[in-house]
Amino acid sequence: MKQPCFDCPFQNSVKYALCQAKAHDILHRITHDKAFHCHKTVNYSQSHEGQVTSESRLCFGAVLFLENTVRGGCRSNVMFRFALMRKEFKLDDLRQDENVYQSFEEFIEGVSY
Repeated sequence: MKQPCFDCPFQNSVKYALCQAKAHDILHRITHDKAFHCHKTVNYSQSHEGQVTSESRLCFGAVLFLENTVRGGCRSNVMFRFALMRKEFKLDDLRQDENVYQSFEEFIEGVSY
């Protein structure tokens, strides 16, 4: 995992239509030690909320977003630290990415309707 998927909600070139409450919930989760999985690895067959499976992977867009916006970057989230320990991604993979939102406000504005 070295880059966000093509239609990652953390990429500023991708337009999502989330209610503001959902967008705020996502930010709350990733800044409070909760996992945020890539939407392509979550099973949505039973629910629009999705079900995390053993095949689910953390969202690399969220990893880079934290690197861009939070002191300590993705290591500020315990679930992402566990992913580092499990070698789901490497510290060398982390970089500033101008295609990923650069602030909480930018994310909320970009994905909310």
